Amino acid sequence: MRFSGKIRGNKSRIGWVLLWGTIFMLSGVALVAMTNKAVVWSSSDAFCGTFCHSMTWASDGYHQGPHFINASGVRASCGECHIPYDSSHATASEYVQMLLFKLDRGTKDFWYETRKTIATKEEWEKRRPQLRVEYESYLQAHNYITCRGCHSLEAFGGPRSQMKVRIHKDVKANNVDCLQCHQDIGHVYEQPTAKVDGWYTEEQAAEGEKLYQVQCETCHGEKLEGGVGPSLSGATWHQLFGGAKLLTVWGVIKGPMAQNAGTTYTTQQSLDIVSYLLQQNGLPPGSRPLADTQELSDVLPAK
Repeated sequence: MRFSGKIRGNKSRIGWVLLWGTIFMLSGVALVAMTNKAVVWSSSDAFCGTFCHSMTWASDGYHQGPHFINASGVRASCGECHIPYDSSHATASEYVQMLLFKLDRGTKDFWYETRKTIATKEEWEKRRPQLRVEYESYLQAHNYITCRGCHSLEAFGGPRSQMKVRIHKDVKANNVDCLQCHQDIGHVYEQPTAKVDGWYTEEQAAEGEKLYQVQCETCHGEKLEGGVGPSLSGATWHQLFGGAKLLTVWGVIKGPMAQNAGTTYTTQQSLDIVSYLLQQNGLPPGSRPLADTQELSDVLPAK
């Protein structure tokens, strides 16, 4: 009798251990699930764009930018651009870092939101330049981790990616400056307007002409009339580049054109050739040379 009583007592204790173990396990699973749901929700476009009042105007700019609507049909969310490791498969330690980042940023945002520091669009416009500098500094300090979470230089391929491969081949993992060329990739607040202060200098176009005569004339003709390669003036120029950004022209020159010519161009040399082509297609000179790839966001006339 005593022996059977001990057996029943042991079974009872084992049953309680299994019950509590199951409860703790299910509670842990539920906690992880709720945490992950909260993490995903607080990184969503709906949370950033509508739940947070101060982000209303940033959301409007995002909806006009190429990360929202683009030719590839791949949309980058707010979290993927603004939260480290959100766009990549985070390791355990990276996931913890992401949670700590969200906790820090969320606490600050909640504090500023309760104080209504950006209550109107006018206040937002005043703060926007400072916020942009802060975000760019963050990207540079973290080696553009959010950009590299989605974009891999090794993934460029196919005939249409020759330009991208050529331009990015010198970009190293520890030497990334995405915004040098892609400054309006995330948000577009002002629609492009006609450029009125000139596109290049006469001296720069003259340097570009020298390079063109040596490297490009054989294929595109002495007067840009075309030959082995297409014409780079008149109707053909407008068909190729009308309404496009200068970035497109610069990329073609530094990429496929240089490759076909069996040469390479420095950034400045390719900008000089762009200047010469602009001159030959009737775009006016100005007092400042085209010397910075950030200027390549300027849009060419459609006609």
